[in-house]
This record gives sequence, structure tokens and C-alpha cells, in this order.
Amino acid sequence: MNALKRFIPLGGLMVVIAYLGFHAWTGEQGYRNHLRLSAEIAETRQELAEIRAVRIAMEDRVARLDDAGPDAQIDVDYLEERARAVLRLAHPDEIVVTLDAAPQG
Repeated sequence: MNALKRFIPLGGLMVVIAYLGFHAWTGEQGYRNHLRLSAEIAETRQELAEIRAVRIAMEDRVARLDDAGPDAQIDVDYLEERARAVLRLAHPDEIVVTLDAAPQG
């Protein structure tokens, strides 16, 4: 019986360590949640980089058509290209061939 009493504090300590270890792994601020959040942050940063690239492209398109500022000029070639694409304009002596966006088959 005395031998059993010696191991009671050790058993209690093992239960406490197991409890703390379990929550360190699976808890709200545990290691597993940390890994999930790290992956989510990396994914969000990638999405942000893609959105910034789209924004830069859009700002470039607007800058080509914007005549604001003292030395700014409209890019006439780009303006004509966009007018042709959006308004479907063409010169009278041109032949226009339209293609479907999605191939059929």
C-alpha cells in the first residue's frame, strides 16, 4: 500500500502533463490551429498579390485613357483599340471576322 501511495503524485503529474499536452496540440491556440492559420495566411497573401496585379493592370488602362495632369496625353492607339472592341467599330474598308470565345466540339 505504501508503494502505491508513492506513485499517486507521479500519476497526478502525468495526468496534468497529458491534459496540458492535449490542449497545447488541439486547443484554440494550439499547434494544430497555428498550422491551419499559417496556411490560411499564406493563401490570403497569394490572393492579395493576384488582386494587386489586377489593380496595377487596371490603373495602367485608366492612365492610358486619362488626360488629367499638365503633361498627360491620351494614348490614341489604345483608345481606338478599346473603342473597336467595346463598341464594335470598324473602318468601312475593313473586313471583320468574329470568333466565338469558347471553342465548340
